[in-house]
Amino acid sequence: MSTRHPVFNQQVLIDTTPLPDNIPKVREIGATSAPLLSASYFIGARCKAYNDDYMLCKTQAHGKGELECLKEGRKVTRCAASV
Repeated sequence: MSTRHPVFNQQVLIDTTPLPDNIPKVREIGATSAPLLSASYFIGARCKAYNDDYMLCKTQAHGKGELECLKEGRKVTRCAASV
């Protein structure tokens, strides 16, 4: 048997650092995967331009696009919420 005892972390870490002002504010969609999957065809058709901009940004960032492409990602979320 192992002599190491399991350690469980039950805390939720929340980053309270506010986003910069140049990143547009957007609410989360708040839907589970089932309604998003059923609406994905319509979301994809309506938000294609925003999604293409986001994917281009991620491709050009070479894996470091999480912060650099946050503005484009927010636009995609805002578009999906409008469908």
